[in-house]
Amino acid sequence: MSLNNHAAITDTASPLVSVIMAVNRDDGFLHAAIDSVLTQSLKNIELLVIANNCTDELWKQLQLLADRDFRVRPFRTPFGQLPYNLNMGMQHARGEFVARMDADDLALSNRLELQVRFLQTNTEISVVGGSYLHIDEHGRVIGRPVALKLEPRKIHAHMPFESCMPHPTVMMRRVDAIRVGGYAYGLYAEDWDLWLRMRRAGMRFANLSNIVLHYRIHTGQSTSLQSMRRNMANVQALLLRELILTGNPKFAVSMLRHLGVECLRLIYAQVRHTFPKQVAAE
Repeated sequence: MSLNNHAAITDTASPLVSVIMAVNRDDGFLHAAIDSVLTQSLKNIELLVIANNCTDELWKQLQLLADRDFRVRPFRTPFGQLPYNLNMGMQHARGEFVARMDADDLALSNRLELQVRFLQTNTEISVVGGSYLHIDEHGRVIGRPVALKLEPRKIHAHMPFESCMPHPTVMMRRVDAIRVGGYAYGLYAEDWDLWLRMRRAGMRFANLSNIVLHYRIHTGQSTSLQSMRRNMANVQALLLRELILTGNPKFAVSMLRHLGVECLRLIYAQVRHTFPKQVAAE
């Protein structure tokens, strides 16, 4: 289904879930990502599309979709930073729950229903994520990541070492995210930063074992050496902040671990950049 093929929908019910999608270009997957939200089994939703630095053509397409389906609410901004755009979506969201969605992924049809049911049943949980599969540019399944930690206790204990909550899969209580200040951290690791601040505030997390998303791997994603260096610096700054604030030695261990892993990745990327043909042939 394309942006131009949605039947007109005009209802005024207040949404239960606000899905926030930030987009600045269409790599060829945007229409499918939007369709996967609008065809959810849970209908009482809204989709906030934060178009940042987008072309006039893409903006017109989003406006056309909004004219056809009242649940789509596009906003335009010149700022490309993801935390800013996610906060903008959070500001305009009307739902009790906020769900994240990237512009190149596919949500399974019952994703939002499963997560709403979980949060309504488990009122002590602030954020729930879910399992996912990797797909390629053609939508073919190409792998499954390591199994997630599901229980709040295990997530809390392991969060100093990794995010634990796959950002494109999460649904959170909007009031809880706002209570700790929303997204607030640089250009990278904005999700991990938010979880750590929520963790310090005593909030709890969980993941569903259910597959709720297909995460797309494609050539348009950023893997430059510059972005890798920035990511490493941001993660180190984030972990150092938590070490200072909490005194938890796990963050010191995590800093060393991440530094070692990221240095190896940088070395490998540099080798590939310098000798692309030789590395590709190995």
